[in-house]
Amino acid sequence: MRVEMIDENLERQIDDVVSSLRTCLGYRSVWLDPFGTLWHSEPEDEELDALGHRYVGTFLRPDADALGAALTGLAWPAVACLVLERRPMAVPLTLAAAM
Repeated sequence: MRVEMIDENLERQIDDVVSSLRTCLGYRSVWLDPFGTLWHSEPEDEELDALGHRYVGTFLRPDADALGAALTGLAWPAVACLVLERRPMAVPLTLAAAM
């Protein structure tokens, strides 16, 4: 599902990831895990894909704006609450009621 804006959790992580990527000499791939945490790895690593992470992009020392633009549209919308309603159960007819 695509959304227009990234959520606050990802926004807080962008500066940390950008700072971390500044220390890398080459390209790094950025991934988003199922819990909303950003990861980065060597571009050849495909382990994170197998673990259910979503690929964001491969970057060479991106700034916060570039990483934020790549994340826009990839983030899942925040779910405040999930409401589950129990369906009424069917009552089996007894033999006496069927007659």
